[in-house]
Amino acid sequence: MRIVLVHPNYHSGGAEIAGNWPPAWVAYLAGHLRGAGFDDIHFIDAMTNNIPDDELARRLAELRPDVVGTTAITPSIYKAETVLKIASEVVPDALRVLGGIHATFMYKQVLSEAPWVDVIVRGEGEEIFRDLVRAVAEGEWLDKRAAIKGLAYIADDGKIVATAAAATIKDLDAIDPDWSLLEWSKYIYVPLGVRVAIPNMARGCPFTCSFCSQWKFWRDYRVRDPKKVVDEIENLVNDLKVGFFILADEEPTINRKKFIRFCEELIARGLPDKVKWGINTRVTDIMRDKELLKFYRKAGLVHISLGTEAAAQLKLDRFNKETKVFENKEAIRLLREADIFVEAQFIVGLDNETAQTLEETYRMAWDWQPDLANWAMYTPWPFTPLFKELDDKVEIFDFEKYNFVTPIMKPEAISRG
Repeated sequence: MRIVLVHPNYHSGGAEIAGNWPPAWVAYLAGHLRGAGFDDIHFIDAMTNNIPDDELARRLAELRPDVVGTTAITPSIYKAETVLKIASEVVPDALRVLGGIHATFMYKQVLSEAPWVDVIVRGEGEEIFRDLVRAVAEGEWLDKRAAIKGLAYIADDGKIVATAAAATIKDLDAIDPDWSLLEWSKYIYVPLGVRVAIPNMARGCPFTCSFCSQWKFWRDYRVRDPKKVVDEIENLVNDLKVGFFILADEEPTINRKKFIRFCEELIARGLPDKVKWGINTRVTDIMRDKELLKFYRKAGLVHISLGTEAAAQLKLDRFNKETKVFENKEAIRLLREADIFVEAQFIVGLDNETAQTLEETYRMAWDWQPDLANWAMYTPWPFTPLFKELDDKVEIFDFEKYNFVTPIMKPEAISRG
């Protein structure tokens, strides 16, 4: 039973400036499959290796898999569909599986435009994909697919079927990721020149920012045992020579007690001397923990990306951010005082954006003096509440351009360049 996982060859030119990022989804899926007794697992990182379609076809034909799986966020959906189109041509007997956030919510459109996709895994993938692979191994995929929760597929009568949603994974510590599949020499965090990993401490988010979809995808908020997370990081450092990691969580500081335990465990094992790390978090958590920031720095936390989002309070309110402008400036000051590199994220290009509000945001960012300002175009993905609100204001429907660089809508008071 051979399984080949493929990371699609999509490049946006944004996040790659800081380095090549290891596809964590592969490690978590593969680890769960190995735990179920499936050991013949291969990984093709078409993105990091910039593998062209003809080379991908050659490698798939050479491997002759029973299952080909890939994933996609919204801007990479066409590349992911192409991966499975190639699989349908060179290994037609292999089951072609697509997962990820875009296909989870847009499964009807995906199956309509790419009918060569055999099945979509909707939601958190480890247990659903394991159950699916078991059915394939038993030769009963077609007979059992209707009973497997969390799938979508085209039935024999041509209709699109979505089975009941699968439950979220309650015990995240039961997932033992297999990081060995990745080509570690190629995942480098450019600012420090060291190998980078993206482990997972928690899934989900209790907040409902209107432009975001992570809270919809992961549904409930769950946190792993901090000791188990540090076990994983220690293995990444000692066995795979990782020198920097970013917690994949939407906001790892939400559970203050567990985050503190995580930092304490890192310090107790002497890991801050071997590895540095970064997180994304909210301004409100920085304000709450201002007395702990130097302790966090002692634990090796050197980079925090803050979702400041906008300088104008009107924008913050639109995003349901639950923060105030003055708190953004103070949070940045506190972090710099604690010797933690501050990246402030700003969203521009809202429907009510004007030349004046752009100038105001720029001047406010300059006044705040973060170490790095990250500017992103207003890009609600097509399954978010904000996208539905925008309605006919959206001008671009080529999802490959939903990369936070290309404007997908034109503000009423600004012309497109």
